Amino acid sequence: MKQSSLSLLCFCLGYLGCFWFHISMAQNATNATTDPSEVSALNSIFQQWGAQSVALWNISGEPCSGSAINRTNTYPDIKCDCTFDNGTTCHITQLRVYALNLTGRFPEELLALKYLNVLKIDKNFFTGPLPAWIGNMSALTLLSIAINAFSGPIPKELGNLKNLNILSFGSNNFSGTLPPELGNLINLQRLYVDSCGLTGEIPSTFAKLRNMEVLWASDTPFSGKIPDFIGNWTKLNELRLQGNSFEGPIPTNFSQLTSLNSLRISDIYNGSSSLGFIKNLKNLTDLVLRNALITGSLPSDIAEYPSLWILDLGFNNLTGQLPYGLFTMSASLTHLDLSYNYLSGSLPPWVTSTAQLNLVVNNFIFDSSNTTYVEVTLTLLLTTTTSINEK
Repeated sequence: MKQSSLSLLCFCLGYLGCFWFHISMAQNATNATTDPSEVSALNSIFQQWGAQSVALWNISGEPCSGSAINRTNTYPDIKCDCTFDNGTTCHITQLRVYALNLTGRFPEELLALKYLNVLKIDKNFFTGPLPAWIGNMSALTLLSIAINAFSGPIPKELGNLKNLNILSFGSNNFSGTLPPELGNLINLQRLYVDSCGLTGEIPSTFAKLRNMEVLWASDTPFSGKIPDFIGNWTKLNELRLQGNSFEGPIPTNFSQLTSLNSLRISDIYNGSSSLGFIKNLKNLTDLVLRNALITGSLPSDIAEYPSLWILDLGFNNLTGQLPYGLFTMSASLTHLDLSYNYLSGSLPPWVTSTAQLNLVVNNFIFDSSNTTYVEVTLTLLLTTTTSINEK
């Protein structure tokens, strides 16, 4: 009984101690002030970009106040850490200027924000090159500058940012190739380089990026063989290589990517592939291998992909009949495109109920049980407006 009471007393004291600690931290945060050099840099950056500080976090001229410390999101937005110097000094750790139609360049004043770990300035009209000194922003874990008008080469110094988890510079006007130095970003988990303007091959140094979970590289004229080292990125759950200039075949070791949810590869040339490599990819939700020189037949175990809701294998060289398992997937599949192949045999009885369906230009048999498909297909081709790439 005494032991039980003692345990209860310790628990209560611990709880009260934790409570007063948080109260003390909150009071310290309200008394802390932002590093003056960072205040000056932030004001200069906003002036160059034509941005305005937000009253929710710039209370009485103190940037690290209000939503900057209580985690409410606004745009433009900063976040601060006010635990320095016994809770008397705040440093800016996050800067988000998202979709505000701002103009300007990548200002050198950003270097004064030495504690900045998140920089997100997507969907604006920023121009000019990325400077080499960006490699000195060593605290960054997230750098997202997508959907702007940046130009010039990607500086090799970007490879110095060893703490990066997320790097996004898609939808810009860059030129040149991917620097091999980006292979040094071994903590990188997400890389978005779609529509970025770069050319050339994916560097072999990228083989070191074993923590990669998402790679979007579509609509950029990358060339050469699809790197087989991607098959060793076993944490990968999204891979998009569409609208590139890659040469096939699709590496067979992609069969090791059992964490994949989304696989989209299209528009490759030279070197056909079968669908054998998807045998173990049972977590797929969307599989798009369009115009990818796919040969052979559809997998007989297609029904063993319970989460699959998009299947697009259009514009390939598939032959044979539709596997029986495909006839049982009407509940899960919402988009099925097998058009422009050499498939034959009968059609599933549910062709009239699938939301997005395209089976045209094949060798299917039309009889009294499926002639309705002709009308459905014509209606589908005339009225479907949702692109698979918008999903």
